[in-house]
Amino acid sequence: MIDCPSCGEDEELRGVGLDDGRRQITCERCGHSWTRGTATRVVAPPTSSRRIASPASGSCGPRWDDDPVVATLNDEAPNLEVSGPDGAHLSFAPGRERTWEVGDPVQTNRVFSYIVVHDTGFSPNPFHGLLTLACCKPLIRKTASVGDIIVGLSSRSERIVYATQVAEVIAFEEYWADPRYQPRRPVMNSPQIVYRAGDNIYEPVEGGYRQLPSFHSNRDGSEDAGLKRTDLSGNHVLACERFTYWGRSGPALPEELQFLAVGRGHRSNFSTDQVQTVARWFADLPGGVLGAPTQWKAGDQSWRET
Repeated sequence: MIDCPSCGEDEELRGVGLDDGRRQITCERCGHSWTRGTATRVVAPPTSSRRIASPASGSCGPRWDDDPVVATLNDEAPNLEVSGPDGAHLSFAPGRERTWEVGDPVQTNRVFSYIVVHDTGFSPNPFHGLLTLACCKPLIRKTASVGDIIVGLSSRSERIVYATQVAEVIAFEEYWADPRYQPRRPVMNSPQIVYRAGDNIYEPVEGGYRQLPSFHSNRDGSEDAGLKRTDLSGNHVLACERFTYWGRSGPALPEELQFLAVGRGHRSNFSTDQVQTVARWFADLPGGVLGAPTQWKAGDQSWRET
């Protein structure tokens, strides 16, 4: 196991041998790449007629500059007047009535905090009236329970990207089959980025799952085996009704919440007093999508429609 210096996950990381004897390591979770080892050979610099190709790597990065040629489940982005796969009604409207008001007390026994390495609207996905965490962060998805609060932070823990409380812990099979979540399947040939960011990307098939063309597939729409393995190792999808998502416009981490700051992986070993401090802060949040993701196509306003 090698620790990724970018996202901190302990992963089985793939490596590619370089001509000078070092290895190019790529994190299968976040796509960060670095060299490891000591050069044992001298390599001549490339001439103008020679190009060195970078090793392929999985990435959670945005997919809005790809050529929209990948076949998808829907030929067009869903709207309020059409049905989607299996006849499900596709809508940006929340799947159920809002059951809470700002200031309502929040009961929780556990808090998670972590760095949102790639804030693209994919993981977490705050659109269509819910916030879901279906990909990345497998350890959180494997251990979180209903009622837990999750706080996602920017790269140096200086800002809050989102905060949410888990409402449901769902198996991948249910996430795929439940009509409430079918609008979250990606539409990679849509001109509106909010449809491309769908995280319901694992279709149950005989012997496992098929990874849909998505922010986690390869650029040509084929499966990214590394990211698929990481995603499915989390076992569950977390669905949240009460959430506040700021994206790039997130506020500074308040002084009273500085204990949430994290350098790598995630944190959940907070005292009872700290958990209750987070719960009181969370109770007064306004809810909803308040800003575009940090990595979002300039000029695209589809995030506002949710």
